[in-house]
Amino acid sequence: MKRGSASSPQEACWPTQETKIEVERLQSMIANPEFEDMLDDWLQVIDRNLALDGTALTTRPLDAACQFVRFAIKQIRIGDVESKPGKFLDYFASEWFKFIFARTSAWYRGRYGEALDGNSEREVAGCVLILDTPFVLQIPVVTHRPGKPGDTMWIHFPKEVEGDEDALTWLKKGPNVASLNRAEGMKARRLANEVAGAIRAIYTSLATIERTSDRVGEFGGAILPHLDRAAVQIARARPEDLKHAHWDMQMACELSLKLVAEQRAGSFEVTHDLYHLYDRIPGPPPFKRPFLSNIPNWQKMAEWRYGGGQHISIADGFSRYRSTLKIVAAAARVTKRELYIGGASIELKKPPFLHDNSELFVPRKLTERNQRDM
Repeated sequence: MKRGSASSPQEACWPTQETKIEVERLQSMIANPEFEDMLDDWLQVIDRNLALDGTALTTRPLDAACQFVRFAIKQIRIGDVESKPGKFLDYFASEWFKFIFARTSAWYRGRYGEALDGNSEREVAGCVLILDTPFVLQIPVVTHRPGKPGDTMWIHFPKEVEGDEDALTWLKKGPNVASLNRAEGMKARRLANEVAGAIRAIYTSLATIERTSDRVGEFGGAILPHLDRAAVQIARARPEDLKHAHWDMQMACELSLKLVAEQRAGSFEVTHDLYHLYDRIPGPPPFKRPFLSNIPNWQKMAEWRYGGGQHISIADGFSRYRSTLKIVAAAARVTKRELYIGGASIELKKPPFLHDNSELFVPRKLTERNQRDM
């Protein structure tokens, strides 16, 4: 049996043992060290190959569980009937696969801890100024709301900070907001709402853009990462970070203008000059030209990119960041979209491969096998 993907460089390292799963014994297998050891042997190799293939950490548990079934499970016994596992659609809702996915997820939780959660592109960093000090906002651009207990949940795509939310709770290592006086507290919340609202508006506008060409998709996919990096760099507030943040702001503005031009005309001007890009966009302008006045010319941005140029104050950096958000949000708002998801919600059923027993997702004690092997 050939094990591993064709691109895997470690096919010769796959474990050789295979197993039969008896469905009636599933619940007792969690305490079976032989099964847990075998699962560990397989997942050690499967996970390494998934990592080398560039598989995102957040999606590896399901991929790994499927590969374990494909390469390690020979037969499934239900009562007196034995059969091969088959394809994913044949078994994804079966009790035995729910068990395997749960134990695989537990293995990953034990191996990677909180890193397994990731943000899966559901959070974008923003920056807010509080007491003249910059801080990072970790803004959720996709949120979850409860549905039918144990059966469904709602996935929500907010286009702004909603009435039941407090943007200041998204501060990452922020100040003690409760200690702020009323005026400072109101100012901080207003700025946090402005930044978070702009990020969410940009996300919902770009998430479903009409990809009239490959370049449109490339431009759209790069804008939020530039904004994310700019926010983090401004919050660091070191002179070199404030300089580097400006190139990310330049690129976010530049890509948003090129995206609109590419969608409307199938081409764009090859230049860093934002005014030139703005003036060459066919059709109605995406925003008023004075919006660009607070963004330094691209030559200065390029100089700062390499660490040169004059000193930048935190106040100036944050002011330009706010202007950047306004420019990008306005450009994103006029893009052509397959559909608009801002404010939309989708009710999803619980994945059929999730086990109801939460204890099955608890990692095995990390030292358990090591102690036995000593």
